[in-house]
Amino acid sequence: EFSTQECKLKEPVYGNTFDFSGLRSDLAHVVESLSNGGDNFDFNVCGNLSKTCNGESNVSACLKKQGKEYVLGRQHELHYNKGKMYFEYKGGDKCENGTKDSPDYRFHVLLSCDYTLDAQPMHVTPYAHDACSFYVTYETPLACLPIPDALQSNSCSIRDTKTNGTFDLMPLSDSNYRTSNRQGSFFVINVCKPVLYGQNSMCPPGSSICLYDPKATDLKKRFVNFGNSQSHPVVEHGQLLLRHASPTPCASNSSVNYTSVIYFSCDKFIRNAHPEFAGLGADSCTYHFNYVTPLACNNLKPCTAFTSTNELLDLSPLSSKPANTLTKDGRNYTVAVCALAGTPCMEGGGACYQQNSTTISLGNSNSQLRFNQSGSLYLLYEDGAECPTATGTTRWSTKIEFVCANNATKDNAAPSSEALKIIEDSNCQLLIQYQTPLACREPIRCKATIYVDHTNEGLGSSGDELIDLTPLISASDNYEAKVELPASMEHLVPKTTKFFLNVCRPLVPKYQLGCAGGSAACMAKVTANGAPEEERSMGFPLVSLSRRNRTSAELLYVKGDPCPTDKSTDLSTRILFNCNMRAGRGQPVLRSIEDCAYDFVWETNVFCPPHECTLNADTCELVHDELGQRFNFKGAPFTNDGKIEIDYSGVKMAVNICGAHRLAVTDYSQALVNIFFTHESPNCGKEGTMNVQIRLICSNRTESSSTISSDQQCNLLYVQRTPSICQFLSLDEPQQDDHQGGGGGEGSSSSSSSSSTSTTTPSTTTTLSPAGKPTKAATTSTTATAATAGSEPAATPIGPTASVGRILGVILSVTFLVTCLGMFAVSPARRQRVRRFFRRSNSAVRYSRVQSNEEANLLLEPNGEFTDSDDDMLL
Repeated sequence: EFSTQECKLKEPVYGNTFDFSGLRSDLAHVVESLSNGGDNFDFNVCGNLSKTCNGESNVSACLKKQGKEYVLGRQHELHYNKGKMYFEYKGGDKCENGTKDSPDYRFHVLLSCDYTLDAQPMHVTPYAHDACSFYVTYETPLACLPIPDALQSNSCSIRDTKTNGTFDLMPLSDSNYRTSNRQGSFFVINVCKPVLYGQNSMCPPGSSICLYDPKATDLKKRFVNFGNSQSHPVVEHGQLLLRHASPTPCASNSSVNYTSVIYFSCDKFIRNAHPEFAGLGADSCTYHFNYVTPLACNNLKPCTAFTSTNELLDLSPLSSKPANTLTKDGRNYTVAVCALAGTPCMEGGGACYQQNSTTISLGNSNSQLRFNQSGSLYLLYEDGAECPTATGTTRWSTKIEFVCANNATKDNAAPSSEALKIIEDSNCQLLIQYQTPLACREPIRCKATIYVDHTNEGLGSSGDELIDLTPLISASDNYEAKVELPASMEHLVPKTTKFFLNVCRPLVPKYQLGCAGGSAACMAKVTANGAPEEERSMGFPLVSLSRRNRTSAELLYVKGDPCPTDKSTDLSTRILFNCNMRAGRGQPVLRSIEDCAYDFVWETNVFCPPHECTLNADTCELVHDELGQRFNFKGAPFTNDGKIEIDYSGVKMAVNICGAHRLAVTDYSQALVNIFFTHESPNCGKEGTMNVQIRLICSNRTESSSTISSDQQCNLLYVQRTPSICQFLSLDEPQQDDHQGGGGGEGSSSSSSSSSTSTTTPSTTTTLSPAGKPTKAATTSTTATAATAGSEPAATPIGPTASVGRILGVILSVTFLVTCLGMFAVSPARRQRVRRFFRRSNSAVRYSRVQSNEEANLLLEPNGEFTDSDDDMLL
């Protein structure tokens, strides 16, 4: 740990110099804290502001709050601590709430490695209203180690020859991942890019996979390169994978270097995807990892794509529109999206241009959306007409980049918000930007990272850990909160008032729930017949999740309707999430109301840290010692006395879950238990052994699938969906198996080299919906297969097969309705009540989320709320 007055520093592990002088601005960096009433921070890096602050010049950081200005710093110092780098601004004004040891305002700029240039690289950490210390995170490539020239790449995709689609893994490069080697050390992993340099993530330059040994005293031996960055995925025997070569000699055989292989498998509905260490290869020099992600699925709807956070971007409506005609420099361009352009383009063409009665093809049409290195969506048409260049002849192509339309989100777009514009027509490529609301993403992130120091616990696994609440996002129902107010506040909430919430997203549209479109929280009086009235928005999801510590996080919804008791104040909602392994998904509880701010507490296990369980080798019983939960595999409905059967190359193979040396770990974020072990398999690999990972997923179906990757060492990924494991995880059996409102299933994976078997046990059970009300799960008698896993059961028709009683019931209902309408027709008052009733059906939530483009771009990603006493923990 050291500091310097200069604007650059030399890190101690590899001798690389980080120079931040490129962050200096001629004017100022300006960032707004929406969660703190719109406070503005003006600051500069490696220099002072060009304007005054509170009448003073030579100032480097200034806070503008409620019409007043406060000097936060007159000079700054650059700090380094175990890979974390930050500027500390000193010499600020005196703070009213300062302490004896820290009487002045303080300001910190945390420097975070990001190889791509984002539109919003700066994020304010939420703070208390009386805070004296403030933190801004600045994401920049200048905080990264340089990428060796041989490893530079802006793409990470491969075409799937079976479906003619494209597997694009670049969205997974946004963050680092950690997985234990089960021997006291951890692998730090990035996909398609080198590991992002940071605190206890000081991996060698160019490495995508490195082993972090916290016990090593030599810094250069603490992080060992187990695989260079690899941006060229391959499909081998139907299996999508990345093979990483390492320059590090293998400890077991110094004549060869380490190799790491990441196997990607499909799951369309997984919310929190991350790699897991599967085991060591037979040569003891090859390391295997499994990564289950929707980006490995190859049966997606045309012109759609999943982001790394499993958000579906659907541009298919653009494919049904007529081809677009654009004119530039005397050329007439015809361009279609995910469709054939038609006349005047040639057969199969997606784009072309005409000039002097000549038509030139600019590429063949396809519907495979891709992501570039910054996560932006684009479409690429290739194999157009020949195009001469200075070095020879190539072929024309067309690249269509999709941009979120100005003043638009996914849900509030106007038709006029769509626009196409030719950006460039050179080097044998036509570049077009297409502004459309269909390219807009959800406004806030439901994830936050936090540095966790386990040194005092003897675990040696200190580093950034992820808090992820995306599993709580509901697409089918809203959550209904309980009300548990202190006696002094009970009068503020009438007995008939109910509260509806969603997590990080707007409310799900429901009949008669008429809060303002885009609201994430809503309060309403509910009549005796269950209809909500007098709805009030309690805030919009404009501020990203912030973490307090590893087991506590906070979500804030702001700019709701005017407060009934103070019209000058908007209603707002604050939700405090606490990790509780016993709580299951949990339910929000209203605990206090103060100054028109409604505070909810939500106990849940979805972001609790993984917990290592015990698997008894003799009894085959899985034991969660902290919760006292037990699960016996010998009596499980999906095993035969503890054994599962899989197909491998047409041969039945029995895999015994019971036995010694089994590691069982809960993963609450994915509602599953992982089991890792090595199994003797004489027919598999050169050594006759197999690395096994079993994913036991809490589900409303009993369904299994398996993927075997065979090299020198076999690698089995076995997925078992079953309701029987739900109780062990303190979960209710889910009403729906995925969070998208459809069926679950792993979907079609990229692994055709193995056999996948699927069986379904139909059942009807009473479960809890997100609103906390008992509902009955649908019963299906369909045997699930990869093709039908997500299909809805057919509705029962009323036709010739209907019973006589049902037909009589329909006749009587119609007669009653006609009689009622006749009664209302003779009374004007009654007619008016009918009109009001039917007009309510048009007031369901519409997602007109923000009021201005400025708000739409404030997609903050704060890192937590801290008071002055938390400074040491943050830095």
